Formats: sequence, C-alpha cells, structure tokens
Amino acid sequence: MPEREHLVVVLSWHGRHDTLRCVDSLVAGSPATDVLVVDNGSDDGVLDAVTERWPHVATLQTGDNLGFAGGMDRGLAWGLERGYGLLTVLNNDTLVDPGALDRLAALATAGAVAASPRIVRLGAGPGGAGDGDLWFAGAVLDDVDGLPRHRSAAEAAAELAAGEPFGADLLTGCCVCATAATWRRVGGFDARYFLDFEDSDWSLRARQRGVRLVVDPGAVVRHRVSASFTGPASYLGTFYYARNALLLAGRWHASGVRRWGVLRHRVLPRPVRTWRDHGPREGLRTAVVVATALAAHVVGAHGRAPRALEALAATWAARARQRADQADQAAEPAAGEGRVESTPDRGENALEPLGAPSPPD
Repeated sequence: MPEREHLVVVLSWHGRHDTLRCVDSLVAGSPATDVLVVDNGSDDGVLDAVTERWPHVATLQTGDNLGFAGGMDRGLAWGLERGYGLLTVLNNDTLVDPGALDRLAALATAGAVAASPRIVRLGAGPGGAGDGDLWFAGAVLDDVDGLPRHRSAAEAAAELAAGEPFGADLLTGCCVCATAATWRRVGGFDARYFLDFEDSDWSLRARQRGVRLVVDPGAVVRHRVSASFTGPASYLGTFYYARNALLLAGRWHASGVRRWGVLRHRVLPRPVRTWRDHGPREGLRTAVVVATALAAHVVGAHGRAPRALEALAATWAARARQRADQADQAAEPAAGEGRVESTPDRGENALEPLGAPSPPD
C-alpha cells in the first residue's frame, strides 16, 4: 500500500455534540487531511452520525472505555497500519482554524519534530467569558514539585508576539502532530495513565529520544477546556490526577524531595481544600477518592479506575444533581407570583466538578 499523507485522530467519549462540531471544522477547514473518529466505547451514536454526514470520514469503535491513552493509541495504530506518513491526535472538544494543520504538518515533516498549535479557550459563544484567552503555548515542569504546568500568557508573551515557531519542554495531548517515524520512535501514550499526565510522559520520552518539541503560535486550535470533567468524572478526575501525578513523579524524578513535594503539595491537601470550599460531605468524598488513588499507586494498580469507585462517583453525582434540582424547585415562586425567567437546564453532565483538578488536556 503506498504511503498516505495526513490522518487526524479524534477521540470521542460521550461527546457526540463536541465531536460533530470538531469533525465539521476539520472537513471544512482542512480538506487535505483524512479524519478518523474513535469512539471509546460510549455507544452514543456518534459514529453513525459521522458516517451519515461525512461518508468519507473513517470511524473506529473500541468497544470499551480505554481512556485517552488507550483510545488514542488504537487510533494511532489504525493509521500506522494503513501507511499514513503524518498523524495528529486531537481532542474532540476543539475547533481547528483553517490552515492550522498545514502549518503543523510543515514543522513535523522537517525532521524529528512533534508540533502543537497555540490553543485558546472556546467559550460558550463568540465573545463569551474566556473565549479566545490563551490556554496553551508550551508547558514546563514546575520548579517546586516537578509536575507539568502550562506557561502563562506573560511567560510566553515574547514568543507569541514574534509569531514564529518556538521550542517547548512539554506538549499537550489536546493536539500533537508528528510523522509516523516519530510516533514509532517515541511509541504511543502509556496506557498506565489512562487519563491525565499521559501527554507529559510522552513529551519527556520524546525528548529523551531526540525529538524536538515545538509550538507554532500561527496555528490556532480552540478548546472547550475540561469538557469531560463534569458529573461523575469530576470525582474520577481527582483520582486520576492524584494517582498519575505520583506515577509521573516516580517515573521521571529521582529526587525523593520532589516526589514528596507532589504528595505534600498536590495530593494530600485536596480533601482539606474541598472541605473548606464545599463542605464536609464533599471533603469526605474527596478524601475517599484520594485514599483510593494512593492505594492504587502503592500496589501498582494502573489503567482504568476501580469499577467500585466509578459506581460510587456516579451515585454521588446523581445525589448532587437531585439536591440541586430540589433547591431549584424550592426557589421557584409560588403559583400566581411573578416570574421573569426560569433557571436554564443544567444538562446531563453540567454538575459542578467538586474537588476535581483542572486537567492539562
């Protein structure tokens, strides 16, 4: 089979609406690229909808939730087996500006390079709160505990103003473009992480193998940040953050001081902060989640969170939704009283992410 050109892998998990918007932006703005939509076992009809609207877009069903790492690895393997010379992984809650992928492709094909775009926040509507604000322009390892953090707008101001591609310590899995040779050299994402910090681990392995990491401020992707960390996922996000932060630190930091710093500054204070900000109920729940994460790290239980914790998180989220609905009903004016406007529907997964971190992708 002759080598094909550029494949974009879009991973979807219970994100049909976001995925369709993402694919639409790719089909309309990047017609030279092929698209593969991978459904991570959600079975929400997204693949049928994609095929109906864009018959030329490829689809793949994993059959189970493999996490970001496992789902993207399936998509990358699919593309490599079919001879694509260039592959990009892309979050489904993004919109890609026209020409962005062409710019990334030019960088990636210039050598052993992995390229990410400038990523800005996608608000609820044009001009809405946060819409267009910088979200990613390269990431670094924090000086205190060695965990990754995005560079601030002030830190990246000079490079952004220059408008030329610049080097980065770490890239975000939200969008990474590299040649097939580079993906093979580095390997896929480490399935042990399942979700969270897998992109930082990949970046560190890439640098270790001589791959240069680059951000192009002229390539723009718009990202609806943390669209997946709502409802039950808000509790599970805390689990993955805590367990995987310790996994990353143990893998890449020989210093016991830094590993202790991760535990002391990033993991153990979470239940206390949640208790203070959201009350004792949520504080205790977060303590259960963090304790489960610590136990999983100690015994080397990686990959997907324990099914018992997933069930517990779903129960907690359902109860939180029930309490919110009851509060809304109690706040409604009595029959006959004036009423200006009803409270907007929160939607199925719009619960406040109590105790959850803001994930890096």
